[in-house]
Amino acid sequence: MSVKRELVMTISMNALEHLGINLYSNIPAVLSEIVANAWDADAKLVTITIDKGTGTITIQDDGTGMDRDGVIDRFLTVGFKRRDELGAITPGGRKPMGRKGIGKLSIFSIAQIAEVYTTADGVKTAFKMDREVIRKAIAGKSGDVYKPEELTTWPPEMKIGTRIILGGLSTNLSGMTVEGLKRRVARRFSVIGSKFGFKVIVNEDEIGPDDRSYHNAIEYIWTYGNQTDFVKTCKNLARPEEKRLTIVKSELVNAGITLGGWIGTVKNPSQLKDEDGDNLNRLAIFMRGKLAQEDILSEFAQKEIYADYVIGELHCEELDIDDQGDIATSSRQALKQDDPRFEALRKTTLSELRYVASRWSDWRRTDGAKVAASVPAVSAWLESLQGDTKKKAERWIGRLNTIRSQDESDRKELLKASILAFESYRRKEALDRLEDIKDENLDQILDIFKNIDDLEVSYYGQIVRGRVDVINTLQNKLTADEKELVLRDFIFKHLWLLDPSWERAKGTEHAETSINKFLQQDQTLLKGKEKTARVDIVYRTAVGKHIIIELKRASVAVPLDDLTKQIRKYRDGTRRILQTTEYSGWPIEIICLVGKPPPEWNDAVGTGQKGVIEALKNVDARIVFYDQLLNNAQKAYADYLEEHVKIDKLWGVFDAIDNFVPPPKP
Repeated sequence: MSVKRELVMTISMNALEHLGINLYSNIPAVLSEIVANAWDADAKLVTITIDKGTGTITIQDDGTGMDRDGVIDRFLTVGFKRRDELGAITPGGRKPMGRKGIGKLSIFSIAQIAEVYTTADGVKTAFKMDREVIRKAIAGKSGDVYKPEELTTWPPEMKIGTRIILGGLSTNLSGMTVEGLKRRVARRFSVIGSKFGFKVIVNEDEIGPDDRSYHNAIEYIWTYGNQTDFVKTCKNLARPEEKRLTIVKSELVNAGITLGGWIGTVKNPSQLKDEDGDNLNRLAIFMRGKLAQEDILSEFAQKEIYADYVIGELHCEELDIDDQGDIATSSRQALKQDDPRFEALRKTTLSELRYVASRWSDWRRTDGAKVAASVPAVSAWLESLQGDTKKKAERWIGRLNTIRSQDESDRKELLKASILAFESYRRKEALDRLEDIKDENLDQILDIFKNIDDLEVSYYGQIVRGRVDVINTLQNKLTADEKELVLRDFIFKHLWLLDPSWERAKGTEHAETSINKFLQQDQTLLKGKEKTARVDIVYRTAVGKHIIIELKRASVAVPLDDLTKQIRKYRDGTRRILQTTEYSGWPIEIICLVGKPPPEWNDAVGTGQKGVIEALKNVDARIVFYDQLLNNAQKAYADYLEEHVKIDKLWGVFDAIDNFVPPPKP
């Protein structure tokens, strides 16, 4: 009986650190290396089991496995040149993904412990590797030699293949989901699925091509080679695929490279942020069915808007030829920039992106105009235009679909603003015709000025609509109990909420600086209950008066004496500052914006409401309640809108735009 060869790994500390512990930083990347090894072992099935209870990940395959010599010569030999030793094609007819034999070290970037069980030709080998023990061993007297711990137990149900159990994980598994892991692994391979006879299962859930989960976001697609199967999964294409099969690129031909895959664009850039927070706005490079470089798009530093919408996969098998140099960097996560093959791919990709940019702009404009025109009210408005105005309006509305915007509501607002702009342009054309109208044609002249009046009605209607939105937003902020500083900034931005005549309220540069400084200094001197009752103060000027607004916490009721004392200090201090300015004669008005009145407000036998109002009036102040502010504003604009919609000819158009939802694709 022959003596068993001792299990020994020879590895330098530098290799362990750079090709193991520091190679990857996430679980999907490490698992992908193990899955790639299973592919190279002709496995037809790989199962990944995430056990959050034990904090372990188990990867099992039904591949050829390894006998004891195979473990020593291949698995425990760092830098084992697989293709030189085992051939360019596996026994199962596959092109192996592995090349340098260093991917296995990546397990130590996420796990401290790795248990390995493998069998071939009836020989079973089991051992455990510990990252910290390896570190100590190769740093000690034994130099670069590490001897794994042999295991004497064997899983009775395991008959073939290889099983690797990862423990002591550096990443907590509690936040990991099966769906998230499936997505990330699926995006690293193009050979997973029945078509290639390679099934990968995560916690009893099989990974499929659809798990990449970006196919249904693609709006336009350009394909290289036969991509029929993938295109069929893209259910929301706005146009048929554009095949670029006939495009011959001299750079690729000279480098002996054929290009496969696809470049796509999505409808909205927000679709390129997935559930896991990954940025999918990238062009990935694949070799032999495995991700070789996550992104090449960022290298071109494209500034055009279209680049925010791009996603794609480019497949270049000839980048990985056995008798040519290895194009991958030592990190195995990117390709060598100075390799002539990569440079040829880079030039071709940039050329294709420029083509995509041109087509994308044309298609988005055309399709954008069609979508806008599919709103009956917008279509009717376009038909009401004539000549050059109509052509310009159609072209511009189409361009709205190429403007960078994350929010569809922004695009709707742009459409409404564009309609108002073209209406204004149409009125200008009408005014230009006044010189050609004879004096006796009074009706034509009156029609022109009536149309101008109609446009002003529409403009003000949109202002009022915007104010109603502001009122509703404030209501939501109060309901959600937003922080006082948020309320302060919101109300100061929209002072018309307090008084419609304060639309243009502002502060003179010198007076505002001086008075606000005085008010803030006073506030910093407050202590105890006074300080908790104070929220914030602001100074503005409007319509010939000085305005000081003080917000109180909605839940705080400040005694009348404290309130009037503080207000008097504000008023007198402001007067002193203003007495040397040209605004000294303007009256001062102080608004106390509160949720609750002073305690004296409800005093039936004492001060009461009338007494509070008079006391505040004596110090040039008045009280306004949040509820009162909202009710008054809502009523004022609701009454106006009720009558306005009857005379605003564009109101129905804008309403249709706001309520428009594109019909679902068949």
